[in-house]
Amino acid sequence: MFWLGKSISTSPSKDKKKDSINLSPLEVLILAQLRSRELRNKGDPVGQYGYEMIQQLNTLFAGSWEAKSGTIYPILSKLEGKKNMIKGSRKKSPLGPVKKVYILEDLGRKSIDFIVRDNFKGDIDFIMQYINLLAPFVINVPDELLSEELFDKMMSIPSKSAQIALEKAITEVDVDLRNHKIRSLHTSLKNVLKEIEKEL
Repeated sequence: MFWLGKSISTSPSKDKKKDSINLSPLEVLILAQLRSRELRNKGDPVGQYGYEMIQQLNTLFAGSWEAKSGTIYPILSKLEGKKNMIKGSRKKSPLGPVKKVYILEDLGRKSIDFIVRDNFKGDIDFIMQYINLLAPFVINVPDELLSEELFDKMMSIPSKSAQIALEKAITEVDVDLRNHKIRSLHTSLKNVLKEIEKEL
């Protein structure tokens, strides 16, 4: 699971401790964010300003945690210098002042590809099990209105997936991905509805 952090081997050496890089959960998310931007643009490197990265992380965390410059910029500095996974270059921003733009180095790209490929299925399964684990807590909330609100939010995950799938496509890759999501979601929801109808 990426939120536990990851240790990435950087060579086939038998001494794994010597030839490995430890990545924190936030470092993994930053690499994933940069790599996602690349993949959505057919693999071409797409830079991201630090401030823009912080805004995107806060959208991702949805209020559960707040990314701040005092936390993110030291991480970017470590990923760039000590870990050699990203590269920063100074460019003039659309708003005028010169700012640092970050792109992935080859090591960062290979590392995040490995992490996602190796953990994706387990991460999704864990999230589903974790939500199911929380269900008894939700219905035990003393405030009935709040309990119902939380329960509805928990059970709205399928519809939220549909909303995400229907989001406006920006790049050519987004268009193909959006169509693939919709087809897959349509099939999945049909099968789920059949199972639900059996139980009603």
